[in-house]
Amino acid sequence: MVTTVHPQWIAEMYPGTTGRDHLGLGSVSSDKILQALSPGIYVLTIHPRYFSFYVFLLDEFWRRDLPRNRTAWKDFYRRHEFVYSIGANLCDQPQHKNTSNIVGSQKTASLAAQQLDKYAVSTDYIKSDFGGYGLYYRAPMIEMGLVYPGGPGFPLPLDVPSERGKEVAGTFRQAIQDTAYYRRYFDKDHVPIEVIREYIRSACLCQLKLGAAPDRDSLRETFLTGGQRFKPRVATFRLLLDLAAGTPGHEVYEPDFRTLIYFGATESGAKYTPRPEVASDYLRWRLYQAREYYGFALNALWYYLCDWGLRHSGDVRPIPLLDFWQQVDSALNFDQLAGKFGIAPPHIRASSGFQELLDWLQKLSDARGMQFDAACTINKPLHEDRLYNLANDDRTSAAGMVAGMVTMLGFIYLRFNQPALWQQSEWEIARMGYESRLSVDGFIKQLQRQIKSGPVTIGEITRWLYNDYIILQHQLIATSKLPENTFRFQREGDALHFYSLDNQLEFMNSRYYALSTTICELGLCGDLRQPDHKLTRDGRYLLEHGTLP
Repeated sequence: MVTTVHPQWIAEMYPGTTGRDHLGLGSVSSDKILQALSPGIYVLTIHPRYFSFYVFLLDEFWRRDLPRNRTAWKDFYRRHEFVYSIGANLCDQPQHKNTSNIVGSQKTASLAAQQLDKYAVSTDYIKSDFGGYGLYYRAPMIEMGLVYPGGPGFPLPLDVPSERGKEVAGTFRQAIQDTAYYRRYFDKDHVPIEVIREYIRSACLCQLKLGAAPDRDSLRETFLTGGQRFKPRVATFRLLLDLAAGTPGHEVYEPDFRTLIYFGATESGAKYTPRPEVASDYLRWRLYQAREYYGFALNALWYYLCDWGLRHSGDVRPIPLLDFWQQVDSALNFDQLAGKFGIAPPHIRASSGFQELLDWLQKLSDARGMQFDAACTINKPLHEDRLYNLANDDRTSAAGMVAGMVTMLGFIYLRFNQPALWQQSEWEIARMGYESRLSVDGFIKQLQRQIKSGPVTIGEITRWLYNDYIILQHQLIATSKLPENTFRFQREGDALHFYSLDNQLEFMNSRYYALSTTICELGLCGDLRQPDHKLTRDGRYLLEHGTLP
C-alpha cells in the first residue's frame, strides 16, 4: 500500500529537484547487474594506472613522519595529484593520443596550456578534498585489496595500503624514482614545468601500455586476481578481448558494443560470434542489454506522460487520467509508426488484439519455422535498436514514444519468452530487480499471463504498463527519496498533478569505455575505438587460457 502524499504539501515543504532514475530501473543496472558483471570497474575508473599512482601516494604518506589525520593527508594528497594532473595534460609521449578523463582537467587543462615556468602545488584544482581517489577510485581499490579502509569505525584513522598495495606502490615508485620531481621537488611548494614534463614521461597514464612500465605486471595481477569477486571481472575482460579479436578493421564505440552484444552485428557491417569459452558471459551481457532496451522503453513512456501533462497545464490543475488514456489510444497508431521505417501499414490500432501486434512483428522478422530471436537480426526492417534511435532522435513523436515503445517491449517478449532459457544460470541477470517490481523476468511472465488470460487489446496492455510499471512505480520511487523531492507527478484520485521539472531519457552507462580502456592500457589489446585493435600476445593468452603466462 502506498501512502498518499498531497502534492501541495510536497511542493511547499520540499523544492523540486532534478533527480534521476525516476522508475528505479537504473539503480538495478548500475548497482546490481554491472556490479555482478564487472566488479571493481566503474563508469569513471577509466585508467588502471591511477590505481598504482594513488596507492603510491598513500604509501608515501605513511612512510613520512606526518600527523595521521585527514588534514595532513589532504594537504599531501592534493599537491601531488595537482602536479600529476598538470603533467598528464602536458604529456608529449606518442602513446598519449586520445587519453582523456584526466582527474582535475576542468582546471588543470587550461593551466597546462598556459605553459607557466613553474606551478604552485597549493593551487585549488578540484572541489573534492581527495580528488579522483575519493570520488572514483577508493572503492574499487578497496574491493581489489590494494587498500585497507580507515576512518571512523575502522582501526586506523586513515586508509592504509595493504601488502598487495605496497607492492603495487613500489612498482610505481620504481617508474619515477630517477626523476627530478621525485628526487628533489617532491616536497617543494613550486615545481618547474620542465621537471613536470620529465616526471610525466615516466609516470603518465598512457605509459602503462608499454611493457617497460614497472607497475604493469603488478596491476595486471591486481585486476585479474584482486579481491573476492575477480572471476566475473576476468570473464568480462575475456569477452571484450574476444570481441576485439572478432572485429578487425572496425571501430567499436559504445553503441557498436551494444548492438554487437545484442544482435551480433552492427549497422556498419561488423559481426561478432562469441567463442564457446565466453558464451556464458556473452549471454549475461546480452541479457543486460535486453534490460537496457526494456528500461528505455518504460522510461520513454514515462517521459511522454510527463511531457504530455506539462503541455496540457497539468502543473496548474490536475488532469483526469481519462484524458490521458484517450491520448494514448490516439498515439497507438502503428500505421504511422510503420511509415517512419518505410514499412507497409499493418492496420493495427489501440483496439487491436495484442497478439496481432506480436504476429506482425513475427511476420516482419520472417520468423517462420525458426526461433524469433534468431530470425530478428539487425538487418530486419524493425527491431529494438531502430525503435530506440527513433525515440532518441524525436521525443515529440507520439507514435515513436508510445506505439514504438510498446512495440519494443513486444520484441523483448518475443525474444526471451523461452522457458528453457529461464532455467539457465545466466537468466539470473533477467531476474535482478524483482524486489523493486521491474525485472525483465517479471515483465515477461506477467505479460505472458495477460495474454493467456484471454483476448487482450494493445490499449489494455498499454494501460496496464502505465498503471503498474510507470505511475505506481514512480510514486514508490519518488516517495522513497523524500525529503529530496523528485516527483514529476502525483496522483489525486483519478487525476494526475504534474511538476514542471526537466527530465532525461537515455541508456545507463554500460562501463564499456572504462572496460575497453582498461584492457587496452594494461597492454592486452589495441584501442577498440580504432580500426586496428588487435590483441597482444598476452591478450591472446588471457583470452584462450583465462590467465596470463
